[in-house]
Amino acid sequence: MKHISQKTTRSYNTFHFLPMNREVNPKHAEKMVESIRDMGCIRDIIVADTALIDGQKKKFIVDGQHLFTALVREGMPIRYREIEVKTEEDLVSSMASLNNTSKSWGLIDYVNAWKYVNPDYMKLIKYINLYNLEPTMIAMIGMEQYTSSGLSSIIKKGKFSMTNPIVQQMCKDFSDFFVKIGKADRWVKFNFLKVFGHVYGKYDHAKSLKNLDKHLSVIKSMSDNTHAQSFIKQKIFVK
Repeated sequence: MKHISQKTTRSYNTFHFLPMNREVNPKHAEKMVESIRDMGCIRDIIVADTALIDGQKKKFIVDGQHLFTALVREGMPIRYREIEVKTEEDLVSSMASLNNTSKSWGLIDYVNAWKYVNPDYMKLIKYINLYNLEPTMIAMIGMEQYTSSGLSSIIKKGKFSMTNPIVQQMCKDFSDFFVKIGKADRWVKFNFLKVFGHVYGKYDHAKSLKNLDKHLSVIKSMSDNTHAQSFIKQKIFVK
């Protein structure tokens, strides 16, 4: 990224919000107002002057939309710097990197950002909304990779690819188990998903759901990761 010299303006309408960035949180903007009143504005807004979004060259805020909102509320000038972006992927990567240094993004923020560039992220959002599963869980099913190791990094870098042709049916079936498991520890749910992924298509779904009802209290109270998967496979999933 090439940084351009610092500029200042009061032309608020010059700036635009990126559709793939997080929505402005009024509470966070209020904190920025308090900080400005206490210490003044101590950093710049970062913008990209680009036509990548809608075909018209505009100044889009890449980092600092809460600061921008606070400055507008206070009627103060906008001090900003421009960065050069050449592709949509470059724009999203820059936005994610810059935003993550000021107010850390959660995984869903990366998914929402990349969905404008990579259609597989739009599918990921679709299944998250349909089945209320964690993004990492759906990504594991979508990639047929039943370990979460390195998966968050793949999602954050925009490299996620939905390769499983039956991902929707598998998400639906796993959701049946997930709802029953409820408030069990997170590691238990991921162990359950690993077994589910490896035996999918080789078990009786209805019988396995009944088996889960029988052993639900044990599943929820598991504390030993060593034997969790073997117990789930032997007691829950039957042919």
